[in-house]
Amino acid sequence: MEVVSQGGIRRDYEVKPRWYASRGIANYLILDPLKGHAVTMWNPGPDGCRGRDTVPYGADVTLDSPLGKFTVATARLPVDPKASALS
Repeated sequence: MEVVSQGGIRRDYEVKPRWYASRGIANYLILDPLKGHAVTMWNPGPDGCRGRDTVPYGADVTLDSPLGKFTVATARLPVDPKASALS
């Protein structure tokens, strides 16, 4: 799980998903307060994750993992007040 910061956007969305997937990590979750959404990635392969969903903050995000279901409630997660200026 990663929380995106202004200085880590590329690293969190591009570099880390490929790195984790190449090592067989089953799920990768990005919480993005800059855009107000969560991104789930799954089905790892040598070049990255083959599955991806984007869920706006407000809905629960549930991941099926080898350890069982993991749910993150996003309704109360903070959104950067400058987010609309960054889009």
